[in-house]
Amino acid sequence: MLAGRVAALFQTLCFFVATGIASFGWAVCHLLGWNSTPYLPLWFCSGLLIYNADRLRRDPADALNIPERAAASARARKLSLAVLAIAAVGLVGLPILRGDWLTLGLIAAGTPVCLGYSAPIFGFRFKDVPLLKTLFAPTIVSVAVVGLPWFHEGAPPVGAGFALTVFRSWCFLLFDMILCDLRDLEGDRRMKIRSLPVCLGEPRTRALLWALLGVIEFSSLTGAAQAPGHLAAAWRLACVAGPLYLGGLLIAVRTPRSEGFYEWAVEGMLFLPAAVCAAGMLF
Repeated sequence: MLAGRVAALFQTLCFFVATGIASFGWAVCHLLGWNSTPYLPLWFCSGLLIYNADRLRRDPADALNIPERAAASARARKLSLAVLAIAAVGLVGLPILRGDWLTLGLIAAGTPVCLGYSAPIFGFRFKDVPLLKTLFAPTIVSVAVVGLPWFHEGAPPVGAGFALTVFRSWCFLLFDMILCDLRDLEGDRRMKIRSLPVCLGEPRTRALLWALLGVIEFSSLTGAAQAPGHLAAAWRLACVAGPLYLGGLLIAVRTPRSEGFYEWAVEGMLFLPAAVCAAGMLF
């Protein structure tokens, strides 16, 4: 019972998704040959800040799409505010302690954009712009994961593999987001939020997800064919793990699933690349 409550709070306060984002960033940097250590706490704090800010803002669509999560977030509002404040201090304090003014400037520029997804900071919410509800998060996470090490360390030492890795990573995140927006389809329609599934309709969205899985798998096979020796095992494992996990999700969501399934199994996708890379290091 206690373990279940702790797990639920871990999810409600966005520690699960923030850890997933950090682990995803580690995996991308591992494949690109960058040292991710300086950026892991920043990605983690960013996830905590942005996702808690999103859940703190009461959105009528959430009451329709994810009523259990909306209710849990309302009950944990004070804790969520505390986590948000601590994350903000970490996000600003770490670059200051390191004397890393470049990162501080990037955070200052990027944070309002990220918060503008669910709050009308610029006079409108990005999620209300057609298609941006689906495209915004994958793009922002990809930019954060690649941008920080790029600005500090320059181009990675993988040559042509850079574009392939970044493209595959973005497609992977997009797959996650489309699945979540497919769950939100009816609520978004009623609230006139034009996500990709709302624009395409359910049958075409499901077809797109299968096509996207094919693109991800083709990218994995290409990566495995051209990867240097120390990364070859990770790419080969990705060729197997991707279809099994993502394909399993697509089969599972052919019937209605609980909010918990999306919170743990779908968002759990974020940990798959790190698991694959960690396993590849053993071979």
